[in-house]
Order: sequence, then C-alpha cells, then structure tokens
Amino acid sequence: MQEPDPRTLARARQGDLPAFEELVRAYQAEVYRFARHLTRDRTAAEDVTQEAFLRAFRFIAGYRGETRFSSWLFRIARNCAIDASRKQHYPVVDQDVRPERASSVADAVVRSEIDAALGTLGAEHRETFLLVEVLGLSHQEVADIQNVRVGTVKSRMFRARQALCRALDDEEAAR
Repeated sequence: MQEPDPRTLARARQGDLPAFEELVRAYQAEVYRFARHLTRDRTAAEDVTQEAFLRAFRFIAGYRGETRFSSWLFRIARNCAIDASRKQHYPVVDQDVRPERASSVADAVVRSEIDAALGTLGAEHRETFLLVEVLGLSHQEVADIQNVRVGTVKSRMFRARQALCRALDDEEAAR
C-alpha cells in the first residue's frame, strides 16, 4: 500500500480540507474493505469507515509520523470496529455472504468457500490474515495496528493459515 505524498499529509495536518479529501479518496476503499471483513456487515462497514475518517480528521494534527500513515489509519478503523461491536449495534455475522462481484459461477463458489473459511477464524486471526494477505501490510505494520509484537503477528498468521487450510479441506471433502 502506497503512502500519501508527504506534502499532502502535511497540508492535511494543518487543517487543509482538500488535502484531507485526497487522503480519503486514496484510502477509502481499503478502509471499507478492512471494516467489511471485521464487521461482516455492509452497513456496519460503511458506518465504521465513516467514523474512522471522522476520527482521523479530528486527530490528524496529532499524527506524529512515528508509524506509516496507513498503519495509523487502519488502527483507527480497527478501534471504530471494536467500538461498534461493543455497542452490539451491528450483527456479528453478515446475512449476505455472497461475493459482491463474481465474474463467473466458479468464482462465486470459490469466493463463497473462502468467505466461509474466513468466517471460521477467530477475530484476531481473521483480522491479522486480512491485514497481511488481503491488504498487503507488513508484519511490522500489522503489529503497530494491533499493538502487539511482530512475533504475535507471525504466530497468528501461522494459525490462521492452518485453520483456513483445514476449513477449505473440510469443504472440499464434504462435496
């Protein structure tokens, strides 16, 4: 994931609304996708994404650049998703697990199986897997977002991959 232009980030930190809007355009789809996987609900993901950007706008002046901007933003999104979950305002499991844009029936089946397998993972393992494999963040970035050690991220990835393989093998055996 590419980091924003430092000049745009500096302008946004000074309260320049058009600069912040550039950041929103650059990261909105990825933040939504992350929130969608965390909440497993479209409406919840939209609300979490909106809240994450509101908080980011509110606190961007305090962003010191100690971590990558994307790590800082995803941590905010993660916290928003946790807050939403605590309020129990959103259902835990998505009622509509069909893929949003399948190019063929075979793709739809594969995506459905992968989504079901991801659903078998615990929240920590699913979140870690999505950050590394889907969003392409480094282990260090994920550690920064989750406020854990890099070794914990690696361990969660190992366990997530094992669980996904088991779930996909079970799915294949059931056919």
